[in-house]
Amino acid sequence: MGKMRLAVTKNVATQYVGHLDFGRSLERALRRAKLPVALSEGFNPHMKISFGPALGVGVASRAEYVDVELSAPVDVSEFGARLTAQLPPGLTFVAARSIQSSASLAAALNVADYQAEVGIEPEPAVLLRARSAAAAFLTAEKVIYVRHTPKGEKSLELKQYLMGQLTIEAGAGVVKIGFRLRMTTAGAVKPQELLATLVSQFDFPAGPVACTRTGLWHDTGAEMKTAFDI
Repeated sequence: MGKMRLAVTKNVATQYVGHLDFGRSLERALRRAKLPVALSEGFNPHMKISFGPALGVGVASRAEYVDVELSAPVDVSEFGARLTAQLPPGLTFVAARSIQSSASLAAALNVADYQAEVGIEPEPAVLLRARSAAAAFLTAEKVIYVRHTPKGEKSLELKQYLMGQLTIEAGAGVVKIGFRLRMTTAGAVKPQELLATLVSQFDFPAGPVACTRTGLWHDTGAEMKTAFDI
């Protein structure tokens, strides 16, 4: 019967909710909304739902994309209204579209946009320091971040994941930094890892950080497509 592709925000109240718990919360909302979600076969049937790239813990999002396989037709506006009424605080329905695509969201969405707000007054000297740090990062031949895991250390070359520039802007009591990261089959870097490297290796102004994933894209090599266009 096709699929419904939807976008849901995660605000700061749910930024520490992990990917599995986010999925469970959405399943419960779909169940309470009595939407016609298709179920798998077998002894323990489950909803046929697939998610886009997992959002890191501690990061909010303007749009997390989810594919819901349907067992019966449902109007897009009705789907959105019924789901909105059942979503828990911190999750907000944004949009939905009926699709026929078989493309995997997790595999297709390979580029992410982020904006981080550093809690420090954006005085001229602070902005100059932030922009100097960003410029030094961009002109460095390589930038290595060492990730510590229970299995040991892993060295990541951050610049191979960064697409484009680092943008620095002044906000209300914060310094905003925007950037775009590539996600590859070999892995990805967390926005917090890039920000920590800017502070530790390039003297970026330190302060409390609030990070938001502002967009997800499918990079075909020739163009950037949204989740609703693949």
